[in-house]
Amino acid sequence: MYRTVSLLVYTFGLAAFLGLFALWLRQLRLGRPELRAWHYPAIFLSSAAWFALNLITLEYFVLLAAACVFPPLLGRLFGARGVPLMALASAALAALSLLYQAGRLPLSNPRRDLSLAFCALFAWSSLSAARRAAGGRVNLFLLAGATLVVPIALFTFEDWLSLAMRSLPLTILLIDSYARRRFLFLDLFAKWGSYFAVALLALTFWFRLLPQSLNPIQSAILLLPVLWGVPRLCRTIGLVLDRRILGRPYSPAEAQRLFREQLESAATEEDLLRQAPLVLHRIFLSDASVTPAGAIHIADRADGRPLFSEDLDLLENLTAIFRVLLENRRLEARRQALLLDTSRAELKALRAQVDPHFLFNALNTVAGLIPSDPALAEQTVEKLAGVFRYTLQHSGAEMVPLSGELDFIRAWLDIQQARFGPRLSASIDAAPDTAELRIPAMILQTLVENALKHAVARSSHPCAVTVRAARTPSALQLTVSDDGPGPVSFENSAGHGLRSIRERLAGYYGARASLTLQRDDDRSLTVAAIEIPL
Repeated sequence: MYRTVSLLVYTFGLAAFLGLFALWLRQLRLGRPELRAWHYPAIFLSSAAWFALNLITLEYFVLLAAACVFPPLLGRLFGARGVPLMALASAALAALSLLYQAGRLPLSNPRRDLSLAFCALFAWSSLSAARRAAGGRVNLFLLAGATLVVPIALFTFEDWLSLAMRSLPLTILLIDSYARRRFLFLDLFAKWGSYFAVALLALTFWFRLLPQSLNPIQSAILLLPVLWGVPRLCRTIGLVLDRRILGRPYSPAEAQRLFREQLESAATEEDLLRQAPLVLHRIFLSDASVTPAGAIHIADRADGRPLFSEDLDLLENLTAIFRVLLENRRLEARRQALLLDTSRAELKALRAQVDPHFLFNALNTVAGLIPSDPALAEQTVEKLAGVFRYTLQHSGAEMVPLSGELDFIRAWLDIQQARFGPRLSASIDAAPDTAELRIPAMILQTLVENALKHAVARSSHPCAVTVRAARTPSALQLTVSDDGPGPVSFENSAGHGLRSIRERLAGYYGARASLTLQRDDDRSLTVAAIEIPL
């Protein structure tokens, strides 16, 4: 039993201090100035070497020489005075032990003499440390207990006391870390130390209890429950520590999924920068801020709990996710800007194309009306003048009031009424609270012209075209309906005019605006609907 426990302790100590040294290197790269002192790597590497030495040798004087490194390190850890003198005395004692081990130092009772010298050196270090020890009574009791354990273990030759003495570096570090730096202890030992301890205990006792008569296949089968149960037990321990002790409301995987899902709904870069701190506060339980460059800053927590190593890993991953989302929003903004520029160019081309074509048809209509209905011809000319006056006044405008656009549509429809006669019946129904709302120029004109093209021009029967404008709490709804035969295709990309409208809406409003084209067979209506956010 003693051999099994000692093997567990020494192996755990070796792994723990090597892990601490690796973690210290990582934290140093992250810019933690409080960890730059030389005694941290010295303690970690010396303790790791101590436990490794206990695993490979039983030579008393070799181990005694190795133990001489701890009195000055103990004094340095607790801020004691006279550490250089302790280091000199420890080096001298270590040299004497190694000389005797090599057979070059004749002593009548070397074990007693050298052990007494080490006890005196250790007592000097502990007493000096106790005067300056931080951490309150816990560390005072710790140092007092260590001072008593060392001479008792050295002179009673009791195995369990010897094990307690040899594991003092681990015991002192654990208790001191908890007493003075409780969060550091929780970060470094509570979680990963429990994982390693569970796995080590399970495997050690499995090998110890396994009957020697079993063949390799039977041994492998009996190992399966251990391999299945240990990860689940570790996961349960980690979950309890995260929720109850370390104060993490989400696991790293859950936090990353929540962060991504919450921020993917942000439509713009501004929305992303506004929502990210709120989600980060839910994850880290602390105020957070983000920069346009993609950096994330977490403020100090109210309970003094720092960012643990796992939190730093999570923060690094969330920063990478945030930068990807931020770049995507910027690319989308640039794409919409390009769409808007393209739509502006298409709007100018549309105006240049429609005006001559419309003017040609209107003049032909007026010429045909002069002999038969001079009064209507005169009214049509006045309407034509009003239409071109509007287009000249707003030739460079991208956004116009709905009331002005509807006046333009009404005059335009009057001219078309004179052209098509009884084949066209047009009406405009706009709610009063929509008059001052601004819309992209000529969007309605494009839909009305599309209705005339696919309804009135293709039908020999009278067709009704209705333009409606209504306001909801969040959007302006514009519809153009006709009872003609309808367009040939209802594909989203059908028609240059409809595609241009969609691109302009995307450029101005992103995904918040929409254009739909549907056929209502029950009422024999083709309805084009635009929804613009307010």
